[in-house]
Amino acid sequence: MYLGYIDPTGGLPPSLWGMVLASLLGFLGAIWAVFKLYGYRLLAFIKSRPGRFLLVSALLTAALMAWFSRNRSSEEFTASDQRLVILAFDGLDPRLLEKYMAAGRLPHFSKLAERGIYHPLETTNPPQSPVAWASFITGSLPESHGVFDFLKRDPETYLPDLTIADRHNLARPWQGEPFWQSAQLKDVSKTLVRLPLAFPPPKLKGRVLAGMGVWDARGTEGTYFYYTTGPLPDEVRGMVFPFERAGDTLTGSLPGPYRSGQDDIVREPFELHTDGGAYELKIQGHSYPLQPDSWSPWINVEFKLGVAQRIKTITKVWLTRDGDNVSLYVSPLNLHPSHSPYAISYPKGYADELAGEVGMFHTRGMPFDTHAVNDGVLSDKAFLGQWNAITSERERMLELELKRLKDGILFVYFESSDLIQHMYYRAIDPENPLYAESSDLREVIPEAYERCDRALGQTMKSLKKQDGLIVISDHGFAPFRQAVQLNAILRDEGFLVLKDGNTTSPEFFKHADWSKTRAYAYGFNAIYLNIEGREAEGSLAPTEVAELKKDIKQKLESFADPSNGEHPIKTVYPVEKPKTEEWNVASPDLIVGYRRGYRGSWETALGRVTEKTITPNLKKWSGDHCIDPSEVPGIFLSNSKGIDCRHLREVGGLASSFFSGSSR
Repeated sequence: MYLGYIDPTGGLPPSLWGMVLASLLGFLGAIWAVFKLYGYRLLAFIKSRPGRFLLVSALLTAALMAWFSRNRSSEEFTASDQRLVILAFDGLDPRLLEKYMAAGRLPHFSKLAERGIYHPLETTNPPQSPVAWASFITGSLPESHGVFDFLKRDPETYLPDLTIADRHNLARPWQGEPFWQSAQLKDVSKTLVRLPLAFPPPKLKGRVLAGMGVWDARGTEGTYFYYTTGPLPDEVRGMVFPFERAGDTLTGSLPGPYRSGQDDIVREPFELHTDGGAYELKIQGHSYPLQPDSWSPWINVEFKLGVAQRIKTITKVWLTRDGDNVSLYVSPLNLHPSHSPYAISYPKGYADELAGEVGMFHTRGMPFDTHAVNDGVLSDKAFLGQWNAITSERERMLELELKRLKDGILFVYFESSDLIQHMYYRAIDPENPLYAESSDLREVIPEAYERCDRALGQTMKSLKKQDGLIVISDHGFAPFRQAVQLNAILRDEGFLVLKDGNTTSPEFFKHADWSKTRAYAYGFNAIYLNIEGREAEGSLAPTEVAELKKDIKQKLESFADPSNGEHPIKTVYPVEKPKTEEWNVASPDLIVGYRRGYRGSWETALGRVTEKTITPNLKKWSGDHCIDPSEVPGIFLSNSKGIDCRHLREVGGLASSFFSGSSR
């Protein structure tokens, strides 16, 4: 089906030509009938008053032309141009997209690229999802909207916090005017499904389901729970507990909602019955049959917080049997879409409506249990089952909203394309240390791209020829083979100093000597300077800032990987801010752009200082994009030569121009 746009200056579309021809034939037929009846009178009138006849004819002609022009305009600008669909596939990479298109695996992407517009899309610096989606929403760069990383640091305490949701003030993390408030779009109907960085959801004309930024019931980005009769794993990101055994019954208690400053004492007891090889989970008077190595159905758990407050949650569990050992993995607690104590949609009932239409769904903004896979408590089979379930949820939402889209904008966000590449790049990268043992996973990423192609095909099939279609990703992807211990490099170069003769430090810079430290790194791309008057123990005079930035840039770009002599850091970008915002605490002072194959380490993100400067990445999290933006552009496709832009931050403005008519 051809989805090209009709340019108003390029002639009439076939449907209008048919209307014009039918009208003309009818008009000529009517003239002939009138002439048969009154022709002799008309001839007599023309002979007696030729001037008056010409004047009347001219007026009638002008009136007909005005009527035709008005109706043509109405057909084009209200019937044809009032629907715009934006599909956002997080992390789709132009290299892989073109590879799979060339192999014939993505027929709908190929058709759209051939008949419309396709090119790489410039991402943000740094190329992190929250940074990029904040730019998409506001049409501005990080220096304006204020989101620079997944993490930010408090200069008073030197402790990190998450950027993607303000848990203290319950406010969205970005600043500026969102595209949906523009003059062109304010009165346009909008349906925004799983919109990133939209928690709490904004009030607008239409509906919003918030995505990235919605926390779990414990107020975290995803705390999982692991119970086992075997040894407890070490250094994991979740909460682990030993099972208590009484015959064929294992018992445990599930932690409930918790907020900073409160006692973490809310628990709900449960039993796991293992009688005769049959497994049954009992909690709060309900029973759930379980099968080993399979996800359970949704499990409802209600927690009481005091006398009056109750919080309803949903979760799924994964049961594993290894010899005599039994383990139960409990996925992070999602807020119940029909009974959330916080608004996760606008109107608030929209989430409940979706659950009724498409079934129960994950509400957590980052719903994938990647840390559990890295920690070794969740298998690849379990993760891929979760990926399939979450992707199916989004496909059902897309199908529902396409069916009832009458006018305006439909935005649907798929996060699964990003996470599947994070976890399974090891299967397509021959240089990854885990490549050989991942042979049975070679098709995971190609099949994930095919799943995106299927959603695109579903969308294209539902569109009219004059509807607008935009397909975007916020960034691309690269292999993650080597971890750069940025704080170790800063230590070796004399910018970060540790006290009491220490050469390493636990997370949060526990051993840092702030009286001598001039620079430190938090997050995945950010370096902060320890400036007097901004940091609590600042040691750097403001007059020294410019020279220190140059020094750090030169030394980091010159740094060589001790194992192979390569330069892991491609570019260090000094962040230049307006003088009125010179000490903006949200902004880093330098952004580090890594080369393909390298990325800042997990230890760097949390303020740890290691002995070595470069370490091999042996985690299953094997692909990434938190590197130099030139290495990981996103993608842009549209169904019209008139719908085009080159930077992710311009897409919202493109939607505005679509409804104002300037992009047609």
